[in-house]
Amino acid sequence: MTFAVQFGQIYVQPGVSFPFSAGFQRRLSREVTELVEPSPKFIKKYGSDFTLIFRISAKQGLEDNEIYGPAVFRKDKDVEYSVFLPFDVIATHSDAPRYALRFLLKGVCKVFESLEIKTDKLLDKQDTLIEGICLDQSMVRDKSLRPTSNQARIWDIFQAFFDPSSRA
Repeated sequence: MTFAVQFGQIYVQPGVSFPFSAGFQRRLSREVTELVEPSPKFIKKYGSDFTLIFRISAKQGLEDNEIYGPAVFRKDKDVEYSVFLPFDVIATHSDAPRYALRFLLKGVCKVFESLEIKTDKLLDKQDTLIEGICLDQSMVRDKSLRPTSNQARIWDIFQAFFDPSSRA
């Protein structure tokens, strides 16, 4: 196996999450992997066959990202970081999905920079990547999964954003 970047989601605060789909995680993993290479520092520390995993999460009360890690799993050849997005800041925007992606990629680039992984290709393609995701309805979970809790508001914002009939 060779170096790869993967994304997953894990939300720890009740009612604080973003409804990105599993397809979103796969797409972001594939596209980011194509834009970066492991640095000599990363290879020396972990090896060229490790996977760099980003766990997307969110917290209330943050003004900017909080990043935790790395957690290193040598047996599985994984290096994991958690990127907590500022839920309240993002949830107040009608453009919440795009705003969430900008915060996420900012956190990812911060981790890459700490590992001396070049971010220039990712930064060059960032707007195209975000727009591609924001134009694809499959990037958000099916509305039949909409929660009835206080989390419903952000789901409604995401659904409205991704609903093509609302773009007329």
